[in-house]
Amino acid sequence: MRQWLVLLLALGLAACGDPDTSAPERESVSDETFDEATERRADAAHMDELRARWIELEHAQHQPAPATELPPEPDQPPVALPSEPVSAPVSGMAGEYPVIAILIDDVGHSLTQGRRLLALPEPVSLAILPHTQAARTLAEEAAARGRTVILHQPMENGAGLSIGPGGLYSGMPAAELQQVLRTNLDSFGHIRGLNNHMGSRLTAERPAMDQVMQVLRERELFFIDSRTTHHTQAAFAAEAAGVPHLSRNVFLDNERSAEAIGRAFDRALEVARREGQALVIGHPYPQTLEFLEWRLSGDLMAEEGVEVVDVVELLGRE
Repeated sequence: MRQWLVLLLALGLAACGDPDTSAPERESVSDETFDEATERRADAAHMDELRARWIELEHAQHQPAPATELPPEPDQPPVALPSEPVSAPVSGMAGEYPVIAILIDDVGHSLTQGRRLLALPEPVSLAILPHTQAARTLAEEAAARGRTVILHQPMENGAGLSIGPGGLYSGMPAAELQQVLRTNLDSFGHIRGLNNHMGSRLTAERPAMDQVMQVLRERELFFIDSRTTHHTQAAFAAEAAGVPHLSRNVFLDNERSAEAIGRAFDRALEVARREGQALVIGHPYPQTLEFLEWRLSGDLMAEEGVEVVDVVELLGRE
């Protein structure tokens, strides 16, 4: 049954096609005209549903349930904020408070979505896909606001789904793989690191990960492992190459409802309180954007005893 689902998803993605990157960049077009064209592509309902299904396959099916995951709660609205502040520092952290960092993947197709992320009151970081129409503009605007930008590098997955332009594939000669990666890193500015888009197949291959880390070491960039497979070799390769690295703790929106996103966020807070820090990865879905706009509008430090920090600060704690 799952094989038929994968085949149907692959055919659907092929029919929908990737964003057109053959045309010249349209950075000089007015925001209104640019957004109208981009939004028609980015907000198409069938594409959104296909992306949601590959997330379920790529993220959920290729990894075990994390040890830190709590039992699911009954369906209910997002948990109400506590009335009393929580102020106890995490044990063993020398008085430092627990922290979470939030990284949003799949950015670059929509200027409107990207700007909603940049308008959030906390330092949410952007993982921008290469060769997308809003990539350069959003990278510039993010840098101007002091937000961290990383390359969301497409890598081959185990389900055979399309990964879009600029992809890295199993069996690529080392020189070709590194040249594609360098081209992607040069496609927009202010890149400080990289994480994998899909990649359940490629991140499990140590030689390919060693080749990726060689480029990152040369450019003094960091790596974030999205952990789309429990067979990932990325962190081992990064450690061996001396590349600063982090691994994802919680996916925020594998299920796209306010209740499920709220439960995932609460799991991240629990991981941060227990381990001192947590890395959360989400996607620019309307439900995710609405949740973050609501949840980050208050004082999370006073309410939960957990501070939202930039991913670079999380790296510093490592």
